[in-house]
Amino acid sequence: MALKIRKIENKDLDKLAEIYNKIYSPEVFDIGEKWTKDSAYTMLKYWLKREPDLAFLAEYDKKIVGAFFVGVKPWWDGNHLVDGEIFVHPDYQKKGIGTKLSKFMFEYAIKKYNVVRWDTYTFKDKYPLDWYKSLGFEEIQEWAMISADIKEVLKKLK
Repeated sequence: MALKIRKIENKDLDKLAEIYNKIYSPEVFDIGEKWTKDSAYTMLKYWLKREPDLAFLAEYDKKIVGAFFVGVKPWWDGNHLVDGEIFVHPDYQKKGIGTKLSKFMFEYAIKKYNVVRWDTYTFKDKYPLDWYKSLGFEEIQEWAMISADIKEVLKKLK
């Protein structure tokens, strides 16, 4: 396997958005999110602009196949990686690419930012939760991800 990990450049976003859109299509990983290539592009561009030095992609035989974007935030016990997106094209999953991207990102973030943890969200389905657990991640039972339609919240705040 000829795998190369490198920093993401603006010119890579179109291909990465195409991959992201494919992953979250109903045929591949139907979680109810309605990603388009344009909405994926906008989100990935946000991540690249937010933390350009914490945005890496994986090339397999010179073909872009996945990426890892993440933020860094100071916290009470040191710097944490926060949120983020890690994804690998469906045709290249289960080849160790996500693992290598993660290892690269974590080593880089420790060296550059002295990070101590990564706090993120994932799906409760068996995959990818089991993959994260196999790496030592734990579910935090006391935390809950919450989301609301802001217009509905504003109605209730009146």
